Amino acid sequence: MRFKSPIYYCLSVFILTACFLRTGKEAVKELKPENEIRLMFGGDVMLDWGIGEIIEKEGYEYPFNKIKDFLRSFDFRFCNLECPISAEGEPDPVKKYIFLAKPDSVESLVYAGIDGVSLANNHTGDFGKTAFINTMTVLSQKGIRFTGAGINIGSAHLPVSMTARGIKFAVFAYSYIADNENFATDNEPGIAGASLEVIKEDIQQFRELNDFIIISIHWGVEYSDYPLDEQIDIAHSIIDAGADAVIGQHSHVFQGIEIYNNRPIFYSLGNFIFGSINEDIRDNIVVELKLIKKGMVSFNVHPLNGNKNSKKPFQTSLLEGDDAGPALRHLINISRQLGSEFSDKAVIEDSHLVYFFKR
Repeated sequence: MRFKSPIYYCLSVFILTACFLRTGKEAVKELKPENEIRLMFGGDVMLDWGIGEIIEKEGYEYPFNKIKDFLRSFDFRFCNLECPISAEGEPDPVKKYIFLAKPDSVESLVYAGIDGVSLANNHTGDFGKTAFINTMTVLSQKGIRFTGAGINIGSAHLPVSMTARGIKFAVFAYSYIADNENFATDNEPGIAGASLEVIKEDIQQFRELNDFIIISIHWGVEYSDYPLDEQIDIAHSIIDAGADAVIGQHSHVFQGIEIYNNRPIFYSLGNFIFGSINEDIRDNIVVELKLIKKGMVSFNVHPLNGNKNSKKPFQTSLLEGDDAGPALRHLINISRQLGSEFSDKAVIEDSHLVYFFKR
């Protein structure tokens, strides 16, 4: 049974706040009144393996130390947290790759100023329900909002909702990729499954309450430059249902960008900060959305170094100058196949890419 009443969602927010001891930030964040806000979205974050080891040696500041000032310049920062954070849990006996970050690793997210994370992915449940609950608890204790997971299906479908400079926005998260036992039910904790019907219902419930709705989805084929035709159809349907942007992850490499009905679709951002070195991993991107009350003004794409090309593994940094060009040109090239105006109208300037929306 799906809960459809906005009143229920509001009550669930209150219950979750008490249950998970959220401190440090209010459910709605008011900033000084100005007419534009800047939201930052990064891809997959995994704080186990190499990152876990280097945090123990170098401290929790290390992974984000080179981009902390860049990150703190935004009004809101969001990423996909692709690992449970817990001191205990039972490892999945079947999966080949499983992740578990130590509780102190959450301080890296705090240091980076991360405001919200998606837990809707195929690794949140790697160490069972105990680690899953502990992850939500430690995030709440540190004032980091989460979406795409909860103590039941109703709470798993709650967005991260905020108000910044008078502009209200909500970020939902869903996953097409996970084992069945990791999806939330009426009575069991878990992640939010990505059913197009359900996503449309969630958008409808919150559309009138927000100026902007952004959908984060974990989907697609790993290490592929291109989304599947099915993903394109789904993304178009989500925009048609009232979403203002679709932002994907899971492929571990960035994919093309499409403009559909004057709304952006970022099929995958690649990794943000990830604790493995793989021959197929390349540079990554983060996306900056610029919003005013009346609509989306523009977006910037900022390229980041991947672990493979870094002189300091597991320490992400912005690519600049000649180092930024190949990543941004590759982004434009792989976007051409999607057939929208993005590739022709995006402009590369000052080590990032800019796209302005029709007014």
